[in-house]
Order: sequence, then structure tokens, then C-alpha cells
Amino acid sequence: MARPPRDADFFQLWSPAMAYVLGYWWADGYMRIHPTTKGHFIEIASVDRDHLVLMAETINFRYSIRKIKATSECCDIIFCSKAMYNDLLALGGMPNKSNVIGFPNVPAECLPHFVRGFVDGDGTLAWNGDRPVLQIYSGSHQLLLDMAKAIEQATGIPAPNIVANRALWYLKWSTIRAKCLAGWLYNEHSGLALARKAAIAQKFLQWQPKKRPEHGTITEMMRVNFSAYLPV
Repeated sequence: MARPPRDADFFQLWSPAMAYVLGYWWADGYMRIHPTTKGHFIEIASVDRDHLVLMAETINFRYSIRKIKATSECCDIIFCSKAMYNDLLALGGMPNKSNVIGFPNVPAECLPHFVRGFVDGDGTLAWNGDRPVLQIYSGSHQLLLDMAKAIEQATGIPAPNIVANRALWYLKWSTIRAKCLAGWLYNEHSGLALARKAAIAQKFLQWQPKKRPEHGTITEMMRVNFSAYLPV
């Protein structure tokens, strides 16, 4: 059910919730102007319908929700707001953004929330055998390059090389670095999070390597920031 309308100011002020939804939109959203009505639309797509509703209720602006295809589980939420559209433009959003969008200027205190939103939209937490792996995908090489640098500066977790995967690029952290990154993104104070990915993150935090990590795998900054997650 749609919520009552309010001022479309959600993307004007940074907060953990705003940063999370912006990150999710950066990964799995788009914006468009209707060619006839000139309506300004912002949309976010996901197979997790309940999570879309949660984000829509967080934004607290009139919205609609639809199934993209009858044969698909993917849905999207749609907002019609010129003010919200212009706020996204001001933050660095754009139509047809998939391969060209850059990394926005995210305040340091909001960075883990933005990245968690992006991972929930276009990332995976999975196991390679018994080793945790966290990956982030995008069509924009520059976006991933700048995101990896921002994460490294904030956490001390070294930026991995960007790898090509058909039409996409991806970043990949594994073993102790994936564990620490999951802890940074999905800790008990994280706020909005996709439940199924947060559950995997909690399993990452219980993982212990079978042998001591190689020298250089754990940086000094990681030792300061993630001492609770590291092997004794």
C-alpha cells in the first residue's frame, strides 16, 4: 500500500538510511523523464519485494510497486518526483548510468551504509569451499576503482584488483579480508540491510582460517579496526 505523500527531501540530507538507499539505487536503480507527460521517475529494482517495500517506507513518499515481467520475480518501486530526481542528479546520479556512473562524495560516517546498500543491490556474499568471498559488480570501472580506494582508506582493507566479467567488472575480497569487510558493513549497528545477505555476513564473522594468514594479508590498520575478527 502506498504511503501518503510528503516533501520529496529524502536525498537532500545525509543519514545512514539515506546513504543505504542511495547505495542500493546506485547499484540497482534508474531514473527517467517520461517523453509525453514529462513526469520525473526514480525506480529501484530487486527480487526482494519485501525489502523494496521497506526502502519505500523509509523514503516515506508516495510510490507504486510492480512486477517487471510476469515471468520474473523482479519488482521495482517507482517514485514520481522532480525534486527527488534533481537531488539524485546533484549527487552524481544520471539516466543510463550503468557503465558510466562515478562514485559519489559520501561522508565518511555514511560510507559503510552506502557500500552496504550497493552490496545488497549488486554484490554477493558466498563461500568458495570453506572460504568467505565478498564481491561487488558494476558496469562502471571507475566506480569500482574509486569505491575500492574509499573502502581501503576507511578500513585498511587493501583494494583488490578490478576483474572483467563479460559486460561487467567486479571487485573480490576473500578469506580474512572478506570477513573484516563483512564486519564493517553488517555489524549490529548497521541499520538497513537485506536480511539474507546480512545472515551470510554473520556466518562470515564466525569463520576462522585453518592456517595463519600470510604476511601482508592483514594490514596494521586492519589490526586496529578489526581486532575482534582476527586470529589470535
